[in-house]
Amino acid sequence: MNDFLVIPTLLAKTTNLQLSFAEIEAQMNHNHMLPELAKTYSAWWTKKEHSFSSGWAAYGYQVDKVDLVNQLVFFSKK
Repeated sequence: MNDFLVIPTLLAKTTNLQLSFAEIEAQMNHNHMLPELAKTYSAWWTKKEHSFSSGWAAYGYQVDKVDLVNQLVFFSKK
């Protein structure tokens, strides 16, 4: 699966979802990992002109909360 579509695909059947970074990475191609900035900088998840965030935003989702300590991200349908 295209790495940019991993999160929209996981969100497709729900209006809100909590995903761990590990759950996201498990769906990425060829053992790809989230960028280190995604794990250390919460704004990475909400930056509007970012290729990953454009992926879920195009499907009508937004990030409500990022928990860097527990490596969780919370999405909801706009």
